[in-house]
Amino acid sequence: MTSREIVERAITFNRPPRVPLKFEVVGVSDCYDVWTHDPTGWTWTFRGRAADEWGCVWERTDVSNTGQVVVHPLRDLANMADYAWPDPDDPRRYHDFEQQLDGAGDRFVMFCFGPGIFERLHMLHGMPETLMDFYKHPDEIHALIDRILEHHLRVLRNCTRIAGGRIHAAAMADDWGLQDRAFVGRKVFRTFFLPRYRRWFDEIKAAGLHVWMHSCGRINELLDDLIDCGVEVINMQQPNVVGIDEISERFRGRVCFESIVDTQTTLPRGSYDEIRAQARALLEKWGTPDGGFIASDYNDAEAIGVTLDRRRVMFEAFAEAGGYPDVHRVLEQTAGDTLEGHLWGRHSGA
Repeated sequence: MTSREIVERAITFNRPPRVPLKFEVVGVSDCYDVWTHDPTGWTWTFRGRAADEWGCVWERTDVSNTGQVVVHPLRDLANMADYAWPDPDDPRRYHDFEQQLDGAGDRFVMFCFGPGIFERLHMLHGMPETLMDFYKHPDEIHALIDRILEHHLRVLRNCTRIAGGRIHAAAMADDWGLQDRAFVGRKVFRTFFLPRYRRWFDEIKAAGLHVWMHSCGRINELLDDLIDCGVEVINMQQPNVVGIDEISERFRGRVCFESIVDTQTTLPRGSYDEIRAQARALLEKWGTPDGGFIASDYNDAEAIGVTLDRRRVMFEAFAEAGGYPDVHRVLEQTAGDTLEGHLWGRHSGA
């Protein structure tokens, strides 16, 4: 059975022969990610300060991290009238898209949008302003979200046209959670975002693709709505924040989880035995005998203080418990190596 079929079966709860894995760090991944380019040349590997195609100015320190937006071009919503919107049809965006696809082999291919509609909204407008203007300037916020969504939809259409059936999922990142709750209540979420997500996800599915979403923080109260409007795979990297048992009781079998040993606590600071125990618990409590779980690595490990040995222990635990063959051969062959892969991660320059 091919990697693509294994991932497909996990997503659709159709009894995959083993748990799919995304661990390029040891050369094992059933998934393959493809990206478009920022036509201005901005990438996640920028240094110092740099503006992306949206005019959002990013800054990063010398400590390994993805950086953050420090200048928001639409902080003043009055600037929307003269704002230069990115061109989703710019050919520079797609210049090597077919070549990326050619490297997929028999793997499951995900097209990665990067920031979704909430993340791009507060990157453009600023987080405090965004949270206040759901109430102070709702009409302008509605209009701004619509423009962001239209951009994503046109990019999706271009990518699926170029790919000609070689993409199997579309993935986006919208971090909705704080440590103890979502950024917004369900009324705001349902008013401003649910209809847009539904439109976005419907179009993704109409193109024959699965909907794959990353969202960090305690998103428990929004996950029902996300599943109802079409999310099929949810990538959550902080199982201790959301609660392994709570998520199991409420959502096991309803959505496929892509997850990892907790990136805030267990993975950077837990013992090897704690890493192994949590990996097994996630497989048992979030997965089902029919599927519903994909085990993954954390690509920007240096930023959270995770060393290579810890990632290898996590791989070993997921792989052994998930039925992956030749686990120890893989570890022996990659001993001392840090492999570079083609995987969805915000540090990627792709």
